[in-house]
Amino acid sequence: MAKVPFTPDGFDDLQTTLYALTNAELEVEANAVFTDYISWVDDHVVLNAAQLAYLNALDPVFIAQLASRASIAFLNRLPLNLVLPPDYDPTAIPSVGKWFLDGSTIAVSNSPGQAVTATGELIYEIQFE
Repeated sequence: MAKVPFTPDGFDDLQTTLYALTNAELEVEANAVFTDYISWVDDHVVLNAAQLAYLNALDPVFIAQLASRASIAFLNRLPLNLVLPPDYDPTAIPSVGKWFLDGSTIAVSNSPGQAVTATGELIYEIQFE
């Protein structure tokens, strides 16, 4: 699977590529993103050194939440969205604080012995103060 740019269009391409997979293949991707979120993202999205360092500096609890939601989104073939500020420049060091917001609207349900089902969408939003 080719890496996609860290752009809304890149996320659209990632969604198209992922959801063209068979259910079994998509389950492998869902398990991989759940097991090692940062490595999975680095393997599938073009990130520069600063972006990867930023991701690695996030709290492990936040990363665990991202991993769980991404896995659930994949398994349920939910929309994947990236929202960037209009003037976003991945090469610039912001003069104000940068925030990574998980704005997902995923609602999950489950019954014993059944697969997890979900509705909503995965939304990653980058904001500046």
